[in-house]
Amino acid sequence: MSAYLGPIHYWLYNKIRLQEAWIRDILELSAQEGRLTISGETLDSVCGRLELLPLEEMIDEGNIHGWLQERIEITETRLAFLVTELLKEDASRLPDLQQAANQFGKKHAVLNGIGAEEVLRAMEDTLLDGMPCDHVNQVLESETDKVVWRKTQCVHREYWERVSGDVAVYDALREEIIAGMLTHSDLEFHALRNNEYEISREGR
Repeated sequence: MSAYLGPIHYWLYNKIRLQEAWIRDILELSAQEGRLTISGETLDSVCGRLELLPLEEMIDEGNIHGWLQERIEITETRLAFLVTELLKEDASRLPDLQQAANQFGKKHAVLNGIGAEEVLRAMEDTLLDGMPCDHVNQVLESETDKVVWRKTQCVHREYWERVSGDVAVYDALREEIIAGMLTHSDLEFHALRNNEYEISREGR
């Protein structure tokens, strides 16, 4: 990454902020259910707290890459710890967490009529997948009605394993976010084999 603050850094920081918004949604859901056994304060204490002020007011411009990587590690650990602990206490919470993920996706839903390529870009603008240099999503096929890509590595696994969680839970929640994002479109998301995924128009 470059040694100066540029658009890609704002793009990545916004995705960190979006993941923190998802975490807040989970905390609010638990509070509404009267099952908030993990508070925001506990999360801050165990996993670290993120200040989400404007990027230019916070970032260490002498260490842009390292500063952003540290924030990714904190928010990834916060999400993994929160979800894992909630499910350890009560595994029946998973459908509620999936619903919350779907609702989060709906908040960032794509417009009807949008092309498959644009949906993939919207996903990459919303979902955190490590640093840009990790090149997690490799596009295999791209056209208006269909896009196929391969996940080259799982950048989330280490955080879930660190808290004795299951990264498959993250994958299930992530799919709900994508489903929510597609609510108003005529496109569908499909998990294929060999870590490959597809977004295509219904009936194609």
